[in-house]
Amino acid sequence: MKKSTIAFSLALILLLFMPFISQGSPLVYNTERLYGQDRIGTALAISQKGWTSAQTVILCEGTDYPDSIAAAPFAASLDAPILLTGGKSLDNRVVAELKRLQPQKVILLGGQSRLTSQVEKELNDLSFSWERIGGKNRYETSVLLAQRINSESLIIANGDNFPDALSAASYAGIKQIPIVLTSKTMPQVVVDYCQQVQPAQIIVIGGEQVVPTESLTAHDLNITTRLGGSNRYETNAAVVKYMKDAIESNDQFLVSGQNFPDAVAGTVLAAKFKAPLLLTQKEDIPPAVYSLMRQHMKVEPPAKVISGRGIVTASGALNLRDIPSTSGKVLLSIPQGATVEITAQQGEWYQTTYQNKTGWIFGNYVKITQEFKQGEVNASIGLNLRQSPSLSAQILITLPAGAKIPITGQQDGWYKTIYQGTTGWVSAEYVTVYDPNTATPTIDLTPNGKVFILGGPGVISETTQKIVEGKTASKYKDNLKAFPPLPSSLDDPDSDSLYDPTSEILLDPFQGISPGILQGKKILIDPGHGGPDPGAIGKQKTYEKFNNLAIALFLRDILTEAGASVSMTRESDVSVAPVYTQTADLQARVALANSIKPDLFISIHNNAMTNRDTKGTSTFYSLENSQKNHSALLAQALQNKLVSTLNTTNKGVRTANFYVLKHTQVPAALIEVAYISNPYEEARLKNPIFQKNVATAIFHGIIQYYDSLDRP
Repeated sequence: MKKSTIAFSLALILLLFMPFISQGSPLVYNTERLYGQDRIGTALAISQKGWTSAQTVILCEGTDYPDSIAAAPFAASLDAPILLTGGKSLDNRVVAELKRLQPQKVILLGGQSRLTSQVEKELNDLSFSWERIGGKNRYETSVLLAQRINSESLIIANGDNFPDALSAASYAGIKQIPIVLTSKTMPQVVVDYCQQVQPAQIIVIGGEQVVPTESLTAHDLNITTRLGGSNRYETNAAVVKYMKDAIESNDQFLVSGQNFPDAVAGTVLAAKFKAPLLLTQKEDIPPAVYSLMRQHMKVEPPAKVISGRGIVTASGALNLRDIPSTSGKVLLSIPQGATVEITAQQGEWYQTTYQNKTGWIFGNYVKITQEFKQGEVNASIGLNLRQSPSLSAQILITLPAGAKIPITGQQDGWYKTIYQGTTGWVSAEYVTVYDPNTATPTIDLTPNGKVFILGGPGVISETTQKIVEGKTASKYKDNLKAFPPLPSSLDDPDSDSLYDPTSEILLDPFQGISPGILQGKKILIDPGHGGPDPGAIGKQKTYEKFNNLAIALFLRDILTEAGASVSMTRESDVSVAPVYTQTADLQARVALANSIKPDLFISIHNNAMTNRDTKGTSTFYSLENSQKNHSALLAQALQNKLVSTLNTTNKGVRTANFYVLKHTQVPAALIEVAYISNPYEEARLKNPIFQKNVATAIFHGIIQYYDSLDRP
């Protein structure tokens, strides 16, 4: 992997440090805004989106939200658009829409106090047949509408305010369930209707404060299901979750939770699409709704590589931990105001190296001031990372082809970078550099469906639309949390292998374990491969040798704390043999084992197969090992604990005459932790939390092995 000759001439002037751009919202949708110059125009736009013609049209007065919301299931049953108009006469635009739709009937909703007799006359003059449905008040009108629908279920919502009833409208339309409006005290007309129809299921929308249980039980009416939250948006989210089995569309409708008219006409269109109706604020998306929209997504653009320079803002100091978790071991504390270089990100944690210690710091206490350009190694056989910008400088490690690296400096055709916690220099000729602020790769967002925004920017702002499209970030902290990653395409063969690094829970290796339990034991840990030998390589350019070493170092610390005397065949990225060949390297490992005579020899590896679907854990021992019986016991104990602890597929204990197992003169086992060739397991293998949990499982396996020796 060494390059004997590197000849180049570069004349580059690059701006290496770019101003930090805050990450946009993790929502990424195509949007379409349906709106007009006013609420009447918006209703017309919705009608024109959903209907080329209609046998029935429902006509509502523009400010009469209670009647029109209660009409949603009835309108859906007739496949009838809802149009808004002025109460005294027909708006000219509505007349034009009626002529386009050519309905056989127009239903006027509400009494003459809402839509006057002049509206009736104008419809007659236009030769439209009409019918009026209207009670003395909103409650009676909702009952009259409910009587038009045959259902064993009933939805009850507060009619004194619109959001809860609006949340239910799409579901009611899809399932053809009538909505009856009530107050804190149930109106007699509603009581009479409920007692007459005796619904088998009553779904109440909203909390106890808007529809008290007592208001129903006082009339021998029992609530089957209550859907509510602490505010209108949480109630909306509860309804949408409840209706998930009724949703057949990938599309969603976003309406104002503060301004009802634009939403009213959209209830029937959402029901027609069999899609949910989501409420939002004007300038941002409330967390309860935002979370639903995120969970609805199927694809997202590839994650941006984050690296840069920042300043510690934590009061006093910020802990550098060995893994990205508050449960991680504190390596040292970084003082407030210190400058750190960020080389990787996992969730809300940044990886950095400080005072020669590489670990993780919590991102909330770091202000990013500069963002590094990113580079990708394009040398087909890897690229040497050297101590200084010179071909004669010491080689520190070899970077794999395709490795992503931050460019932290430049000098005479060399780039300064950090990889696996090691800082050094690489030849610029073999690195492709790209700007961190280039546009997000374009992907097909069709699998996510479309978000229809009902209303103009004065109702739902352009900022909110940009949040939906992923072009700007929400201001709600809860909306900026780490969500499980998604593929960039459903055709991606890795799409079934998605891994959420935050799903790994750090285990306490010493929980329930006696102090000094391995006192007096000598254990040799063998991290497989190293130096010129990378081992297996994952699709994401993960090198097995680095995974093996990381697990081994965690295991060394745990075993040492447990009282064992621990040795390692290698503690850095080097060959164990002074001059590398594969045979010499294996012989050097065995020679070390047989010279120090440990009680146990444990070799750590990653597995690989051409079939990328293969995954799981296996442990090997050799039948030709002089301690084969003890080796078998050790392998079984390790396998038991690895599989049960890591929840991996059990590929079993196997025998193989691997050189290090066959020729080592002590009980020996070789662990294939997981398949680096499997995309999901590759992602797990490079997660420091998983690596430390692997070490914990091996520790517990060693304890089980010694326990088995004491049994009769």
